[in-house]
Amino acid sequence: MESEGTFDVIVFGPHPDDVEMGIAGTVILLAEAGKRVLNVSLTRGEAGTFGTPEMRSAEFAEANRVMGSEGLMLDFPDTGVVNDPAGRLKIARIVRKHRPTVVFAPYHTNRFGHLDGTANVDHPATGSVVRDGLKMARFRSQLPELPPHEVPFLYYYMVPKDVLPTMIVDVSPVIDRARAAIRAYATQMAIHKRENAVFELLDTIRRYHGIRIGKAFGEAFYSDESLAFGVREFFGPRS
Repeated sequence: MESEGTFDVIVFGPHPDDVEMGIAGTVILLAEAGKRVLNVSLTRGEAGTFGTPEMRSAEFAEANRVMGSEGLMLDFPDTGVVNDPAGRLKIARIVRKHRPTVVFAPYHTNRFGHLDGTANVDHPATGSVVRDGLKMARFRSQLPELPPHEVPFLYYYMVPKDVLPTMIVDVSPVIDRARAAIRAYATQMAIHKRENAVFELLDTIRRYHGIRIGKAFGEAFYSDESLAFGVREFFGPRS
């Protein structure tokens, strides 16, 4: 059943598991703060090495239960996400229907090679089609049956190694729930990068980002737009 009503936040991921592996802690914190969060997987993960689409759909539902978000799966082809007019209109339709203030998507550019998991062809393509779909959501000539909607804030996750994050969220207080959301994808826990299991890799990445802000665990984001900043913010969030 498709989710109804407005959402404060929409998080777009290429496949079931990408949102959780990337920013589960942030999604949990947003839900705990009373924000209504919609987790949108563009594909069903049907081309993946591990698990069937049915298994991954069940895992997606469980992960959203753990995080406190609602889930929606679209019908983009796995390994075939492209930024084309039809894809942009699909994104624009969701944005106009649910009218979020904040959108998250994978970073739209990645120059790294086939051994880098973040460089999966669908990842930057998702960021690109979401970015341009948000532009389309503003155009009155498109989708006239739905009122236009402008999203004030677009933040990217899956920040590539050669891009310095704009911000890092402290997810230390919810790290156990973030780990549970990741582990909901039991079929994907078989993924390894040479000698390294995916779960340990994801934990290490969060530890690394946590170190950068003096915390135990963190999740990194980038904004292409300048962010408003006041004098108080020079002294940190507790000033």
